[in-house]
Amino acid sequence: MPRPAVYLCAGTIVIGLAAVDADNNILLLMFGICLGAIVLSCLTAWRTLRRISVVRVSPEMAITGQPLEIRYTITNHRAWAGARCLRIVELVDKGSLSQRPELFLPRLAAQQCASLTVSAVALKRGRIPLSAIQVSSGFPFQIVSKSITHYVDDEIVVYPSLGRLHGQIATGREVRDLVGVGTTTARSRGDDEFFGIREYREGDNPRRIHWRRSAASGQLMIREMAGTRDPQLWCVLDTQIDPRRQADSDRLELIISAAATVICDGLEKGLRVGLVCNGDPLLVLPPGGGRHRRSRLLRELALRGPNRSDALLDQLERIAWPARWRGVGIFFSPSPYDADGTLARFLNRNIGPTRAYVPNTTAFDSFFEPPLILRPDDTGRLTK
Repeated sequence: MPRPAVYLCAGTIVIGLAAVDADNNILLLMFGICLGAIVLSCLTAWRTLRRISVVRVSPEMAITGQPLEIRYTITNHRAWAGARCLRIVELVDKGSLSQRPELFLPRLAAQQCASLTVSAVALKRGRIPLSAIQVSSGFPFQIVSKSITHYVDDEIVVYPSLGRLHGQIATGREVRDLVGVGTTTARSRGDDEFFGIREYREGDNPRRIHWRRSAASGQLMIREMAGTRDPQLWCVLDTQIDPRRQADSDRLELIISAAATVICDGLEKGLRVGLVCNGDPLLVLPPGGGRHRRSRLLRELALRGPNRSDALLDQLERIAWPARWRGVGIFFSPSPYDADGTLARFLNRNIGPTRAYVPNTTAFDSFFEPPLILRPDDTGRLTK
């Protein structure tokens, strides 16, 4: 109950006791007026909210540190009486948005609806659950405020923020040069995947002769292999940190932002992009392209949390890595890693030529520029 309402109720009780004790008609009249105002406020606020409905329209995704908009449609289903002094508040977890979505509607006529938009900034990646909308009113005297909660389940997935790359990840030509295969047709002579058997031609690799088929047919036959059609890029993340240490958490967020930037840049350049993240469960998305690939990869990064016990190399050794997955790799780690070079050798052998980046190093700082993120200061204002 608001403080003025408490004062009014306390004053009403004092006036009533004084009126009864002194048998004073003026005090009795004042007591009746105050009591009537309290009762009228309770009844009016309750009747105002009886036929009010709220519909929320929220974005499916947002980006960390960037504004997002949530639209609310408020409808008054009463046939003859309007609603006044409506306050709509989204009951969202503290710390997920820069401010709690809140709006005020002075008047809503009968059988009418109003659409209002609230802007906020997503402060961290991941899921923002939206489950309840509170509608309240204190009309007419703001003495007593009545509220009703509408339960509407929804969520916003906040993608990692995107920075700027100063270094080159790999253009299509650089990928082909590094991997050693070109953009080939299905009947090319690549080294990735079995395609079929044909007659031996001069210049073919003798190691691919199919001796059993050659003996049966009476002429040399050779295995034909299909090469990689599009250049491929792997983005590998080590998410193993101690979540209790804020510095480790900050570095993890930094490499996730860098990985998201690399993924978007690679897809824009026409590369097929794959993603590897350790944790529970291990995430291995083979290289792919297309319109929906960007959203899929960014969503996986948005929902990937830290882990304390799942070492990247231990999990990768349990996976069979087909030759057709080979490409160029970019590896991000929140801290210095792999003192004996075992992980580096594994990545180069199974994924392809891989470069490693660790925050707070010259290589990382010269390759990736973190984004400017809007955050609220002590006064609630958004600053970079």
